[in-house]
Amino acid sequence: MAILVNWFEIKFDKKSFELPYINSSTWEESSEHLEQYPDAEAVRVRLDDNTIRIYFVTGNPSDNAATDIVPIHGPHGVLARIIEYNLGRHFQASGATTVSGRWGVEATREVLTFSDIGLTISQGIHLHYFAVTQPQFRNGITLNWIIRPKFILSLAKLPSDHAYEGYPVILRWPLSLGACPEALTPFDQRYIGTIVSRDSPQVFKVLVRDRTVQEVNADSLYLEARVDVLNEMERIVARASGQPSIQRRILQLSHSLKSDGRRNAGILRDQLHSALSVLDPADRGQVSVPLLPNCDGNLWVNCYATGAQRT
Repeated sequence: MAILVNWFEIKFDKKSFELPYINSSTWEESSEHLEQYPDAEAVRVRLDDNTIRIYFVTGNPSDNAATDIVPIHGPHGVLARIIEYNLGRHFQASGATTVSGRWGVEATREVLTFSDIGLTISQGIHLHYFAVTQPQFRNGITLNWIIRPKFILSLAKLPSDHAYEGYPVILRWPLSLGACPEALTPFDQRYIGTIVSRDSPQVFKVLVRDRTVQEVNADSLYLEARVDVLNEMERIVARASGQPSIQRRILQLSHSLKSDGRRNAGILRDQLHSALSVLDPADRGQVSVPLLPNCDGNLWVNCYATGAQRT
């Protein structure tokens, strides 16, 4: 038996789900169908005849949509979306901030704020669906402990006497400024580039990722929380309040350092323990999560390391 230290089995109280679907003859045609349902949680599966079937985990393509029976050991893409979406909603209901993406779900809570520079530090877990396909086709998740620093104040609200040339920035265009300029739209809510200069208190020149230089309103620009940026901004924190090192606090929260500043030799063990505490705060060893439409019933997360037979 091999012990999967960071793999936790998912079980369902039903053997299958009845999901609505749309068939498409090509991948391109299925993309056009998906554009009609931007708020739905939908998964594309290529069938044996090479056509594409779009399963709707949430949402409904029409009142009279055809449905298909999807077993709990069915297409991994569909099961991944069911598990990750419902676990994400579970953490969201408890007050956590959740972010879903191609590589899983993050659930974090804010634990530390450096108000002088508008920096918040959140901690929590990243969970990702992973199926052990041999020999029993079981569903499960992996857990990772994460620390997420983030600047929540725009450059317009940060100290004006600090030089920001060369700093990487993220574009978050506010509604108060109207429509986002066409040249900047592809970078909204993403890393846009680096600061070239400050032309006025409200305008920065930015070297954009497409190699153009654009004038951007300071209210829409936020520092990217990279290590080098945090080290530079730490000077402001030390000057204003004498708070301890930002990087040291991050290392302590990530379990890389102990509270007394010494290196933590058991970092992986402690990170997994913290991740499990987020998933199972009552330490019951099992967590039940109600499934939301279009699925019904419950899923159960086994919070103990699992043994799997080697092939």
